[in-house]
Amino acid sequence: MNPAERNVTAIFGRLARKNKEFGESLTVRSFRAGEMVCEAEEMASSVFLVASGRVQLYRTTREGRRFVSATLGPGSMFGEDSLLGGEGPDTQAVALEPCTIWTMPRQQVLEISSTVAMFGFGLMLAMGQRVVQAEDRLEQMAYSTIASRLAALLLELGESDPASIVRATHQELADMLGTWRETVSKTLQEFRRRGWVASGRRQLTLLDRDALQLEAGGLV
Repeated sequence: MNPAERNVTAIFGRLARKNKEFGESLTVRSFRAGEMVCEAEEMASSVFLVASGRVQLYRTTREGRRFVSATLGPGSMFGEDSLLGGEGPDTQAVALEPCTIWTMPRQQVLEISSTVAMFGFGLMLAMGQRVVQAEDRLEQMAYSTIASRLAALLLELGESDPASIVRATHQELADMLGTWRETVSKTLQEFRRRGWVASGRRQLTLLDRDALQLEAGGLV
């Protein structure tokens, strides 16, 4: 968690303890890995903060292909489009790992942000962090190779697993990177040939983190 994300979590946590109105407005929910956090309709009417764990935001194309728009960790906010008064994109959220999510209805967010200065500041920090994350993702897609992006993604997904296991299919990895499954499969085949990863059923084991780190370059 970077300093901005820690600040956001600390601000909202302190408010939940000290401000009765804010605390009563929050709904705290826990989710298992792979569980749906919210559908598009709920995201259009509420704001969400990741208190722990990681969440993935995605859209589904007309062809049924999933496009991942963001992977968010603690201190990250989503659903902020609802504050602008529109429905926003048709986006859903799923838990990548066990996580805790704080939820607040749009109208209460607007009311509290106009009266509680600390909340308004935390809200600006969280929204600013989302802009930075979106810009970083666009930069990676524009200037980084698939191999470096895949290496960085594998390191990120395997970070919290003591056995360095990444539980994802080739299609799911492709969705996260915004590329084709065949491209990911070909790149993973090269990673296996070099001894960096080993394949199992719906999972990958990271064998050489240092080599993956070098391949990822500045992305991790």
